[in-house]
Amino acid sequence: MTQEKMRKVITACVSAATVLLVVLFSYLIYQWVTIGILNKRIAKAEAEVKYWEEIVEKGGSDLDYYASEEYLKQALIELQMLQEKNK
Repeated sequence: MTQEKMRKVITACVSAATVLLVVLFSYLIYQWVTIGILNKRIAKAEAEVKYWEEIVEKGGSDLDYYASEEYLKQALIELQMLQEKNK
């Protein structure tokens, strides 16, 4: 090979390697961005699940309160007071 041909071959190899590296780095950056977006979605979904779990737990304690004797006595007293006012 002549020196000119060797130079063209080396230039072509360097150009091909550069293009390959740019494509690979672009794909890597795209994947990082995608992972970041998915992690934010996962965090948001976990926060939402936690919120609804707290609501369910609170609802269970409310149900226990409304079924308790204390609440029933209080409701009976309020009902009697309302009936007396309407008479």
